[in-house]
Amino acid sequence: MLQKQPLGQADKPVLDLSSFKRVRNRIILPDGSHNEPLGSGIITGILGVGGMATVYEIWNSKLELNRAVKLLHPNCTEETIQRFDTEIKITAKLHHPNIVEIHAVGCWNDLPYIEMERIDGKTIEALISERGAFPPEVCTAIGVMIGRALRYAHNQEYVIYGKTYFGIIHRDLKPSNIMISNRGILKLMDFGIARPTDTSIHTTDGSILGTMQYLSPEQLEGKEPDVRTDIYSLGAVFYEMIAGQKAFPERNAAQLMLSRLKNDFKPLACYDLKIPARLRNLIHKCMAKDRDKRVQDATSFLSEITLIHKSLTSLSPEQVLKQFIGIRNVTKVVLSTRARVHSRFLTSAITVGFIISTVFLLGPKLKAHYLPDTVVPVISTPAIEIASTSLVDTLKPPLITKENRLKSTAPTENVKVEKKNDSKESEKVVKSPDIIEQLCNLYGTTDLLTIFVQEVTNRRFESALKVIEKMSPQEVSSSKAVIYRIRALKALQRQTELKELLMNQELDDAEFYLEKARFFLDNKNTIRALDYLQYTSKRPAAFIENNLIRLERLYLTARCKSMEFDAKPTVEIKNQALESWYELKAELQTSKDHPYFREADLQMQRITEKISYSKG
Repeated sequence: MLQKQPLGQADKPVLDLSSFKRVRNRIILPDGSHNEPLGSGIITGILGVGGMATVYEIWNSKLELNRAVKLLHPNCTEETIQRFDTEIKITAKLHHPNIVEIHAVGCWNDLPYIEMERIDGKTIEALISERGAFPPEVCTAIGVMIGRALRYAHNQEYVIYGKTYFGIIHRDLKPSNIMISNRGILKLMDFGIARPTDTSIHTTDGSILGTMQYLSPEQLEGKEPDVRTDIYSLGAVFYEMIAGQKAFPERNAAQLMLSRLKNDFKPLACYDLKIPARLRNLIHKCMAKDRDKRVQDATSFLSEITLIHKSLTSLSPEQVLKQFIGIRNVTKVVLSTRARVHSRFLTSAITVGFIISTVFLLGPKLKAHYLPDTVVPVISTPAIEIASTSLVDTLKPPLITKENRLKSTAPTENVKVEKKNDSKESEKVVKSPDIIEQLCNLYGTTDLLTIFVQEVTNRRFESALKVIEKMSPQEVSSSKAVIYRIRALKALQRQTELKELLMNQELDDAEFYLEKARFFLDNKNTIRALDYLQYTSKRPAAFIENNLIRLERLYLTARCKSMEFDAKPTVEIKNQALESWYELKAELQTSKDHPYFREADLQMQRITEKISYSKG
């Protein structure tokens, strides 16, 4: 990306744009050296020049901010004009924190332009040229943000040319189309050859559009692209960030085409670098020649890269990139390939190593010292499916619980009845002629905790709270009693009692932390609410399904971000709020009639309109 040349500074080198001036029908493009009007402001410099368009920086004096204007060249072909028109229509429908935002469109001397946000930062192409290979956590941070943008674009429903489409393929992902702002926010740019996932618009049959280094094999072979086309290009970008050089570095056009058709690139294991095997495998899987063997969609990629990122650092992707982009006077990292080991030497080394290892393991004292008997179990976490039932609805019938429910219409079989003299509590139950005795008869048990849980489950909250009055202190303070008591107090809207319970009780359970977060959110304390939502994501839930906890956590997080945006409507907080609501929508892709999904749509529209209105 070319940097702005400040006006009135003749002592600094000025970009020679004479070769970029295009003349047709007496139209000469501005060279950036004069304060000519363009879009909503006046030109203050040139940010970049391409074969199809020139990108200018303009200053909007009313809003007191810079914007970028992409102006089409006057001698472009009719097909290029149509593609530019398509880019305008597609990009204007994309509203995501990691996709460049469109503010307006128009014409200058009959040439169309797009006015968009001006990003202060650098492209990944410039950063690789300047710094070489990126640290692994920087690569994963970039991957998370690109994954979010692609997940959004690939699942976007929109109307273009009077027809409804689902999904947008970028088709030209490359380092020069990805920018990182000085605040650590990644922006995906240039949807000039993007197209809907299920059709072709303004593309000549047999033509190849895109950049050779990053095109997928199916694009080179003239096959129909799909979302996996972007996944391949993303893998090629990732490869370049990790290795500091292109996956296909050939400069000769014939050699480049040959290696591209064979998909012949040097495996990352050949480089002298330390990255997690899981990350290396993910990049190679993205770049598989057979698209059926690739990562199949952006959602799957985002899920995997997020896990890898969290294994490398506790910082958010935005924090990692902000630190990275802020580093000055860096030394370029150039990786070398690993030295090859002679096969005979390698065989001998393996044999010797095996003998030494065998002797070592058989030594009883060494075995006792180095191999203790304690074994750390490996716990595998099952995949969480998205609930088709609304969480709002599950709070009305009761929440789905993990224990087997007792039948409310008949006594439970094989229940042992306690003797009268076992405890004072059981004596109270037997002697009492009130509701407690009736419930004991109904459920066929004198276990008050079991009865209490069943009453809450059956939404008889008043009687449930009468049962808890008769329970022992040990039963009342148990995890199950606390959780079900919270549910009952919430249903009855007894806010004072609920507050006292939440503030005076400590319980290491995800549902408990979720309710504390909800309490602080209802009291406008988003900082405390977000803290407890973080705890929720790291704790198990004993009495509710994990997918319901996750859905509610995403919803409350989005509400917190919206509240923060309303209090301080900056672009950064706007992006955080939009991303939070979009993450909630992505969780509910199979349940679009869910009230949370509809609320997410309304909130995203409201936030976008509010920030646009405030700007002018």
